[in-house]
Amino acid sequence: MIARLLGLVAVVMLGACGAGDNAWAPPPQSWQDLTIRIETRPVQLRQGMNEFLVIANRQQRGFTSDLMVDVRTDASEWRQAMPDGALGVYRRALPVRDLQHDRLYVRLQRHGERGLLVFPLAGGNSVEKASR
Repeated sequence: MIARLLGLVAVVMLGACGAGDNAWAPPPQSWQDLTIRIETRPVQLRQGMNEFLVIANRQQRGFTSDLMVDVRTDASEWRQAMPDGALGVYRRALPVRDLQHDRLYVRLQRHGERGLLVFPLAGGNSVEKASR
């Protein structure tokens, strides 16, 4: 009985470890004094609607809330990401059509300055496209 229970626990744990293998986790990018990280819901990107979380941290000084964030994918128009409290987290659900070729575009505005960051959904290196 105990051996059977331990075997079941091992199978569940291995399945949980494998579920994160395809999770999209692009490297953070910097803009001004901010570090921008991206998370998704569900954690594993899929074709269709996905929620994107843009997390903006001031380097070595915590979160920021004085930021305007717009996001889009190759399959959508620009949409304003809504702040989730005052912790520097901005959320927006967007469609993803092609996991291999689509990108997440993040347009930032703060103190009269604008920047654009690009995160490829297929992984690889993220590229800052433009910054002013």
